[in-house]
Amino acid sequence: MSIIEFIRDRARYYNCPVCGRSLKGCDVQVLSHEDERFHLQVTCAQCQVTFVVVLAIAGSAVEETIGAAELIEEPVAEAEPITVDEILDLHLILKGFQGTLTELIQQPDHTRG
Repeated sequence: MSIIEFIRDRARYYNCPVCGRSLKGCDVQVLSHEDERFHLQVTCAQCQVTFVVVLAIAGSAVEETIGAAELIEEPVAEAEPITVDEILDLHLILKGFQGTLTELIQQPDHTRG
């Protein structure tokens, strides 16, 4: 059994951190692995949110899964660190905001011109 098959089989026992529904049928991709630690990209089949999971497998199960793991090499773009000014700007925006998170996200970005 590959690590992908193993995760997909076990996913039904876990819920999506966003929509709360079962992760049964989720899409799983192995981003990287080192020894017993796997970095997996999981996409919920229900709400399509994608998140990264770090999975540590101990014992002989590691040898069984490493040989069959499907590795995907995707470069991760380096993001600029968040500045103090950005934190203060966010604080000011949130201080005067009245509404839901969805409304906040859908607001136009007035900082770019």
